[in-house]
Amino acid sequence: FCPREAAGAQLQPGMATAEGTARLLRRAVERGALHPLNVRGLPLASRGPASAPVAGQQPSQLSVAAVGFGAYRVGGGDKEPSHLAALRSALRVGVNLIDTSSHYSAGEKGSGSSHGASERLVGQAIAEAIAEGDVDRDGLVVCTKLGHAELGKPAPPGAVPIRPEGQGANQDVWHSIHPEFVDAEVRASRERLGTPPDFVLLHNPEYFLSAQMQQRVPIGEAWDEMYERLGQSFEALEALCDEGVISSGYGVSGNFLSCMFSTTGRGNLYESLALDRLVDVAAAAAARRGKEGGHRFRIAQLPLNAVEAGAVLGRGGAVPEAAEGDCVLGTRLGLGIVANRPLNALPLPGVSTGDWGRQGATHWQLRDKTPMGAVESLLKRVLLEALQAEGGVLEGDASKIPLQHLALKLSLSSPGVSSTLCGMRAEAYVEDAAAVLKQAPFSAVQVEKAMSMVRIAAEELGCEKRGLW
Repeated sequence: FCPREAAGAQLQPGMATAEGTARLLRRAVERGALHPLNVRGLPLASRGPASAPVAGQQPSQLSVAAVGFGAYRVGGGDKEPSHLAALRSALRVGVNLIDTSSHYSAGEKGSGSSHGASERLVGQAIAEAIAEGDVDRDGLVVCTKLGHAELGKPAPPGAVPIRPEGQGANQDVWHSIHPEFVDAEVRASRERLGTPPDFVLLHNPEYFLSAQMQQRVPIGEAWDEMYERLGQSFEALEALCDEGVISSGYGVSGNFLSCMFSTTGRGNLYESLALDRLVDVAAAAAARRGKEGGHRFRIAQLPLNAVEAGAVLGRGGAVPEAAEGDCVLGTRLGLGIVANRPLNALPLPGVSTGDWGRQGATHWQLRDKTPMGAVESLLKRVLLEALQAEGGVLEGDASKIPLQHLALKLSLSSPGVSSTLCGMRAEAYVEDAAAVLKQAPFSAVQVEKAMSMVRIAAEELGCEKRGLW
């Protein structure tokens, strides 16, 4: 396997279209690879007031499978061939949304092949799949993200250090959403992908807020400066959309107000982003470019799993403004909601020690394993009981359903979710996703019941919920 060389590589023409994505998923449904209810819509960006939908008509949208390929730990290193094979397999079973980022890689940090490695592998997979007739470019939704500067390079304009306080200063770790950096990174991503990305997301812009908090800047001042910076970034992204460097639109991948934890793992308040304010900032940015009402901000990506369920249940007990989950809010605002980390939950304080988990675990892995940890075993039992309560139905023998199937299906079944990203760097993970995609999603009642019961169980185990929900 030889990765595509970005320099001088010919760009793959085309972009995701409403017709192309619908056609690809219709074929997946017809061959039994995809349940019809797992075909979801992702809003297409408007092109200005002239293209606003006629009253009573649905806005144009792309079709996406309810599970997307999360390319977090692919590319770079000696496992690239297996990563490529897994992505190709995912495309064949009907997965048509691919999410990557400029700094994603499975290679060694600082090896020289880390930055952009995932994008290069995604580009290779797309080119091969198209060449071999597996897919057409207009059936794929390609998303990438930016914000993390390449390790070892000088700090870009507007950069802040992102190493959390208490882990030592490392001035080589930088994050920026400055317009100059945004423009350069998107163009570099396009070359590495070998095709214009359909959507580009700012990747955890809240790192600026983390830096402000460490400097003890008052929250109001920090937020005002954050949204000022975001407005400038959005203008740059609007310009890139106008030019065709980005095909469809942009968004933000972050920990919004209804998410329990911040990007640095703290209880989420100071470092959070307000989704409705982001939409207002996007509208203002578009207006400054003469596109009144025609902004292209269309995707909010956020963590959502059985444990971190704030995007569905809200967290009004901790933050009154977040009583409504961002899944509901985002849908009302006309955004596509893309969920991440369905199988990896941050441990809840007070529950992650002692008999209820391994001391110091960074994540609870929501999948079957031998032996099963106490927390994972309890979560599985709680989910099964909740999903079957009040007449709820599970497909097959409930006792044999793997935890990863329950957790993935719970996330993708959440109201308002267009697609849930699943890390599928191995064929076994693709098989898990394929099995779930064939099944009908849970009902909204089942989802809310299951997530609420997990919260109740956590409280009974001594979870220190203050500041969480």
